[in-house]
Amino acid sequence: MMRNHSAGFLGKAVLHSNPFMAWQAAPERDQTTTVRPEHVEALDHRLPWHGQAGLTLLELMISLSLGLLLLTGIGTIYVGSNQTYRVQEQNARIQEAGRYALDILGRSIRQAGYWDMPVAPNANVTAFAGNTITGTANSVTVQYDGTGAADCSSAVIAAGNIVTEAIDLNANNLRCNTAPLISNVEALQFLYGIDTDLVGDQAANQYVAAPADWGRVVSVRACVLIRSDADTGQGITTTAQRYLNCAGALGTATGAAAFTDATDRRLRRTFVATINLRNRVP
Repeated sequence: MMRNHSAGFLGKAVLHSNPFMAWQAAPERDQTTTVRPEHVEALDHRLPWHGQAGLTLLELMISLSLGLLLLTGIGTIYVGSNQTYRVQEQNARIQEAGRYALDILGRSIRQAGYWDMPVAPNANVTAFAGNTITGTANSVTVQYDGTGAADCSSAVIAAGNIVTEAIDLNANNLRCNTAPLISNVEALQFLYGIDTDLVGDQAANQYVAAPADWGRVVSVRACVLIRSDADTGQGITTTAQRYLNCAGALGTATGAAAFTDATDRRLRRTFVATINLRNRVP
């Protein structure tokens, strides 16, 4: 019987034509046998490479630049949001203080000259016995009959007594009878409306800082200038503020004199109100 040597030869040739398949097909061979260089090159094209790869210097610099750019943007947004919040908060406090100051002034001035009319028909009292209103350009004092309620300094005045309320400004504090009520008040000014004609209609024809006849005063125009709280950091505003002062708000100054350049970076705002003396206006 003849052996098929050609088939065996071809089989061996096929097995040895692929080194990787030859290595798997012949487990009985010594696996420590040295692999030829051409075999290693063939394996390199068939097996995945799992080596570590690093970053180049250019890639590292680009990554750092993008990171710094991102941090700068986040920081800018945070600083801007914080500044906006601080300005809005201080504006709200200024408005609250301004409204409260005008409310105090209005309540006191409107009561000026109130008198407790007696019910008895034989009473001799026919008018208020005190001084209805007096004052200066920076303070005002009113009087009225007490009803047992508290005055502007929260002191309770018994009924039948005359109540005196003196409102002025001291060390940036709005005071009533020397009791501080509101802080951060930078200016307080008054103009007094007087009835100058002979008609007697109790309507103000002129506003002056010092009336010659207080009996003709029928209204008061008041201005308060409120500033924001002191800030020990970078300030509330980015630059010093130019603001309308009380003289400008009341109309006693015009042009450049109506404005003041601040020496700090606080917020400032003027509040103005005209208050009638109800007990003199028909």
